[in-house]
Amino acid sequence: MVTLKRMMVLLIVTGAVIGVSGNAFAAKGFPGQAGCWAALPGEDERPEVTCRSFTEDLLKSLEKATPAQVTSILGVPGKDHKPTYFESANKTPGAYNGYVELTYTAGHVSDLSAVLTQVQPNGMASDEKDYQWGVSKAGCSDFPGSKKACDTSN
Repeated sequence: MVTLKRMMVLLIVTGAVIGVSGNAFAAKGFPGQAGCWAALPGEDERPEVTCRSFTEDLLKSLEKATPAQVTSILGVPGKDHKPTYFESANKTPGAYNGYVELTYTAGHVSDLSAVLTQVQPNGMASDEKDYQWGVSKAGCSDFPGSKKACDTSN
């Protein structure tokens, strides 16, 4: 019985030490990832992953933004630490997840393309929605209430 108790204490202490050391090597993450996504110990931090929901208002705020403004808005630096590609990992019902690709001209976003799904109450994804904007082209949006839909198949 004493041996069993010592073995249990040893397992608990070993688990605590491994847990602490595992956390010491865990990816630090970025401000925009707080609360919805964290890299596992030893895993790439994924600088393109944000917790921001890609709402229509958020996407509009990226139009003509500078790289620094985009990074500030999304709270992450972007894929390969360049503000051109982002993914949302927000799992809250109603949040819009997907990806956003940005092109810059003269230091400002000149083209934006997003493909999104909305998290349903059951955790599943809705049908895809698109949002596109460009300086020299007419934009479109599949968000509810949009005047010009991207998806014209319906």
